[in-house]
Amino acid sequence: MSYEKPQKGNPHELTIKQHTFPATSINRFYDNDGLVNVYLMAQSKNIRVKSDNNLFCAMRAWDQRAEAGFMKEIEDKYQSLAEEIVSGNTKHLNANHQAVITDMFAIWNIRHFQKRNPIAEHKIEGILDVAVHYSKDEEEILEKNGITVIRPDFTISGRSNTGTHLQMNLLEVCNQMADAQWGILSAMEGEFIVPDNFSNARILPLSPTKCLFSQSLNDDIDVSEVSSINRMAIESAEEYYFASDLSKCPT
Repeated sequence: MSYEKPQKGNPHELTIKQHTFPATSINRFYDNDGLVNVYLMAQSKNIRVKSDNNLFCAMRAWDQRAEAGFMKEIEDKYQSLAEEIVSGNTKHLNANHQAVITDMFAIWNIRHFQKRNPIAEHKIEGILDVAVHYSKDEEEILEKNGITVIRPDFTISGRSNTGTHLQMNLLEVCNQMADAQWGILSAMEGEFIVPDNFSNARILPLSPTKCLFSQSLNDDIDVSEVSSINRMAIESAEEYYFASDLSKCPT
C-alpha cells in the first residue's frame, strides 16, 4: 500500500520513515564501516546497509501521535536501559526494568505486524457533513499536535486508525506478558542475529554479544546456545534478518 505523502518539503517535520526495530538498536550492531549485514530472504541475498535504510521502516504507517508520543517514550526508556546493560553498568534487572523491556519487545513486534498489514483509511457512515473543512496544511498541524481529523469526504486516515490500534494492542500484549522475567544472556563465543520480528520467542537482541531472554536468569552462554537462539531468530524472520557480521553467527 502506498503512503500519504506530506506537503512539499514536509514543513511540519512529520516522521515518514518509521522504524519497526529502533535505529539506535540497529546501530549497536554496526561493523567497523558503520553498516549491518542483512540477509534478504526472498532474494537469498546478503547486503550491507545503514540503519536508515527503507528496509527497516514502515512508510508513514501510523500517525505522529503514536510515533512521537507513547512509542517514543517507550523507546527512550528502553535505550537508556540498553546502554546501561551493554556498558555493564546494569547487571541486575528490577521490576521497572522488566516493564521497560516488555514494552519495547511488544511494540517492536506490533509495529512489524502493522508494517506488513497496513490499515486503509476508514469512512464514517451516517454523517452529512463535518463542522470544519481543514486544508492539508491544517491537517498536518493538527496531526503534529496529536489530533485526528475527519476529512470532508468523511474519512479518517489509515495511519490514525493504526496509531490507535497500536496502543490498544500494546496494552493487550503487555497484559499477556505479565509473567515475563527477562534475563541478560552474554555470548562467550559467536554473535547474535536480529530478525525482523521475534514473535515465536521472547527474545530481544541487544548487541552482537548480548540479548535479553524471558524466563531466564542472567547467564554466559556457549556457542551451542547462541546457535539455538539464532536458529529461532531465522525461523521467526519473514523478510530479513541481520547481524554485525553474519559469518560470525553460529546457526
